[in-house]
Amino acid sequence: MSAILDYFTAPSDQHAAAALDDLDNLDDLEPDTSDEAPGASPNALTRPRIRLAASGTPVLQVKGVEPVVALGRLEAALTGRPYDEVTAGTRSGSLVAMSDDGDSLVVTVTDELRDVLAELDADGVAAAARVWAIDEDGEPSEESVPLLAAFAELSAGAVDRGEHVYCRVLV
Repeated sequence: MSAILDYFTAPSDQHAAAALDDLDNLDDLEPDTSDEAPGASPNALTRPRIRLAASGTPVLQVKGVEPVVALGRLEAALTGRPYDEVTAGTRSGSLVAMSDDGDSLVVTVTDELRDVLAELDADGVAAAARVWAIDEDGEPSEESVPLLAAFAELSAGAVDRGEHVYCRVLV
């Protein structure tokens, strides 16, 4: 069984916890029509997009990039800090809220990762992809560069608004 991972921004843990109580906050996403433009490149069609929930919350839905191990490896690669140190931090996957039945939860993403991602330009995204998600030839996977670009965009918006990044996990 695979989980649905919604990365989103919020001004505080209390606001992020509301993602469990008010599922429309993240589930009722506005249609993404940006890729329907004539002449859109194939890369634009497959690039993960940040969409707005009905509440205005920016949301990035991804598969397979869970907030502790995968993002911990990314933060370690980008900051040069050891993985064990990164994941031992108080905001690395810290539980913010959990549903009564345990099938959904909200966890934190570190501000350090948010900040370093927010600073990446296109060359930085490509370099980060080379050290984070590689294929057997030592090259970034086809999905890693557009995915990191979307994470960088989400993070930059969070920094601009003075918000944190969170992940809602639905199992």
